[in-house]
Amino acid sequence: MSVHPPNPDSMYTQQVKQLINMVYPQEAGYGSIFEDARHYFSSAPEQEKQIQTLKAQLANATEKESDSKEQLEAKLKKNTALLNSDRNGRLERLQAVINKIVQLCEGDSFDETQLLSAKFLGTLLLLTRGNEGNFAKIHQRYKPIYKAVLTLRLVDKLLRHKTVAHTYLSKYKNTLSRFDDEQEGFTRWKEALATPLITAALLQDVGLHCPDALNILKGENGDLDEFRLLEETQRKSLLKINFHNTLKYLSEGLGTPTYIGNDKAEREAFNAKQKDAHAFLLSVVKDAFISKTGLGELVKIPQIYVSIVLSTKPDYTRLSLPKGYMLIEQLAKKGSLNKQLAQDFIDIVGYFPQGFGVTFIPVNEKGYEKNQFECAIVTGLNPSNPAEPTCKVVTRNQNYISSGAMEVIPKARNLYFQGNRKKLMRMGKERLMEIINQLSSNVSSDAVEDLVPSFWEPHDFFGYKKHQNLWVKKQ
Repeated sequence: MSVHPPNPDSMYTQQVKQLINMVYPQEAGYGSIFEDARHYFSSAPEQEKQIQTLKAQLANATEKESDSKEQLEAKLKKNTALLNSDRNGRLERLQAVINKIVQLCEGDSFDETQLLSAKFLGTLLLLTRGNEGNFAKIHQRYKPIYKAVLTLRLVDKLLRHKTVAHTYLSKYKNTLSRFDDEQEGFTRWKEALATPLITAALLQDVGLHCPDALNILKGENGDLDEFRLLEETQRKSLLKINFHNTLKYLSEGLGTPTYIGNDKAEREAFNAKQKDAHAFLLSVVKDAFISKTGLGELVKIPQIYVSIVLSTKPDYTRLSLPKGYMLIEQLAKKGSLNKQLAQDFIDIVGYFPQGFGVTFIPVNEKGYEKNQFECAIVTGLNPSNPAEPTCKVVTRNQNYISSGAMEVIPKARNLYFQGNRKKLMRMGKERLMEIINQLSSNVSSDAVEDLVPSFWEPHDFFGYKKHQNLWVKKQ
């Protein structure tokens, strides 16, 4: 009898992987929210057509045809109930995803929420391994939930400002006190803000899963590379298809939850809240497409950032990851993004994404720089200086450790910056080659031509269960 080995991942990493499958599994059959969307786009048109046909037949039926009329009414009732049942099923699965995201990234205090959000984002990036294999497909699956958490943190930041222009957001500005407000404040935040914002981030481009969009992306026979550079006419056509079908799915494929109960006043209050939250959701998604009010930037800024961090382009490289903030910064300077909101976002993420592998020059007990480098992993959000990330140190004398300290890596010792790499040139190529071989077994001499690595790839390190709890501070 074979004995199955224990799960190689920590409980937390297992939960993140489970969430990925609830949203966008590698294979069909998980009952995920994107499978729900594809099923809706392929089956709902026929269901809706049948209902319209039955309504027309019923309207034309005469009193003499009472038996036929009763049959038509029964069929109409059955088909309408099936359509609503499918819709409610999709809403339930979406709500399960929202609950899981909130569970994994929301804590009992502001600081714990920042830590858990950093842990979530970092875990996602550490589960990827750069430009290897079918990385574009993996990134495509991870993007929606990565973007959702960034959207939540950006809105929290926005609500801290004295003036919030949008009426709906102003109404829920006090949800920032949810950490002091016990369960009532948390529930209010989750229902009124977290649910529509996560939905907007997850399903911002759900229209790309309709048959017309898939024909452009994958071809009629499904043999085209969906990540290829599209022709201008294809791109414009895809944008229109995506916009129309995304709004259709949010409005008709999902809609609002159905009240369960018999209390009339409670039902009216429930329906009013759901209607407001849904209108807010649609406003965010619409504006992310057409950019008229600026509200859409709540999901658009995280979308632009994640297009760098989890890019699906063939030229993707880890070296470009810290440039995600630069794109946001440049667009804000050009007036394409709200400057305050862009700055808020940069203040949250800094220059180096959570999970990025930093190489740095350590110092001795007297504070003098050593003639060597060590490795660390970015673990913190909201750095005091965006160029100086909070990291977990994971090597000592070039040997991997799991008990390293949390440390803010100063810009002057971070090897991502070219001037700092020159400091170690005096070590000589042989010594550098020796150090690098200690950290990676597949480094060629050509790869050491740069002499000092500007970053490192921590995926393999994170693959060990004992290395996955990077966010517990050393006592």
